[in-house]
Amino acid sequence: MPSARMSRRGLLSLAAASSGAALLSACSDAESGGTVVPFYTTESDPKSLAFYRSVIKRFERKHPGVTVKMTLYSDENQLQYLQTAMQTGTDIGVFAPPAANILDWAVKGYLLPLSGMIEDIGEDDFLPGTRIVHRGEDYAMPFQANASVLYYRKDLLDGAGIEPPRTYGQFLGAVRELHGKDGIDGISSGAGNTPGMTTQFLSPYVYQAGWDYYGPDGEVLFGKDEVLDGVKRHVAIMRYARKGAYNTNYPDLMNTYISGKAAFATMAGRLGVNLAEQNPRIAEVTGVLPVPAGPFRTGRLAYGGKNQYSVFAHTRHRRAARAFLKELTTGENALKFSLTVPGHLVPPLKSVGARLREEIDVSDDPYLKKHGDWVRTILDLVPHALSPDMAMGSVVNGRYDGKLSNPCPWAGKAWAPPPADASMVQSILLRGDDPEQAWRRAVDQFAFAARDWKSANPEWRPAA
Repeated sequence: MPSARMSRRGLLSLAAASSGAALLSACSDAESGGTVVPFYTTESDPKSLAFYRSVIKRFERKHPGVTVKMTLYSDENQLQYLQTAMQTGTDIGVFAPPAANILDWAVKGYLLPLSGMIEDIGEDDFLPGTRIVHRGEDYAMPFQANASVLYYRKDLLDGAGIEPPRTYGQFLGAVRELHGKDGIDGISSGAGNTPGMTTQFLSPYVYQAGWDYYGPDGEVLFGKDEVLDGVKRHVAIMRYARKGAYNTNYPDLMNTYISGKAAFATMAGRLGVNLAEQNPRIAEVTGVLPVPAGPFRTGRLAYGGKNQYSVFAHTRHRRAARAFLKELTTGENALKFSLTVPGHLVPPLKSVGARLREEIDVSDDPYLKKHGDWVRTILDLVPHALSPDMAMGSVVNGRYDGKLSNPCPWAGKAWAPPPADASMVQSILLRGDDPEQAWRRAVDQFAFAARDWKSANPEWRPAA
């Protein structure tokens, strides 16, 4: 069976095997004369790549003399790649930065303001929690939102007489009951150093405990007792994953479920698309639910991934870069992009999201015809799918009034490898550390990251 890595990132190993060589190539392009817009992305799905090439071709026809040069890099080396480029002065043009670093890079002057483009699109068209604003200026254009959901094997649950879980207790009971039967893992979920991965799996347990990682003003909330209870709930589920999942990556976790070796998996929409392509038999017996992770708004608060493009402040051709970015991420192109990986590349523009819902009902696409219900479940969750780096302080003391657009400027420090939450989960599961002691270490790390950044940036005020 083809691996999830090949289907999602298979072309990256060739395109970005040597970041130094790629950077030198980009420099050579810029020095060769003409208007060259460098374009760097992590989206390497074959359909997404075909989409990019078609947009670039049309854009170049509309703008004679402008050339767009596309370069791919992976989630795993994204941060190192971009930091090296910025330090060497390489023109990275339009690029996909880690969300956790965008506000910090904006403060440091690495990013070009995009407020004029955002205003042209319409500020009210953006989903909450997708814009990144500093001192009244936007520094990113979102191109993707999504939500993590719970994939489950209907055939295994039916065979054991288990109903699809709607509460945490039912979820834990089902995972425990199915773990080990015929070599099946209870769940495919994990921890690791890939940016955001552990947070993706842990954060629903924090939100559904009635709290967040930080408050709206940056106060550390991860140290609340209810959060510790949420950590313990997450760890209890994780004990029914294979031990290799305690230090893993996304492709391995997807492969575990796709190959039929897990009863449950927590993942965003890409797992569904890969599953339908690579193992239709398992797809036929798979259902999708919200993750029931705790007592507060059970299943209704999820982790929400997001991706944005920014423009390098020192790019050579600013006007052309902005024009290409707008062409790429709005209107018909935004809808077409969302359909390259349905349910994973959810439009961050409300107007495009509404068109995607209509498309599910009328599309001839085999995936949407057969698994449109999966995509609808994800779309329903996205408005309340949160992340601590983009929607800081949305859940406080058992109260949720909607997702905040409140980026955490020290997120790059708080979740720098090895991330505090990943180290916490790994120390409990791999070393057998006491959960409370491991949690307190994580609390201290989150507190230090906030305190250290605030001390260096005393003028900062939260967006919310």
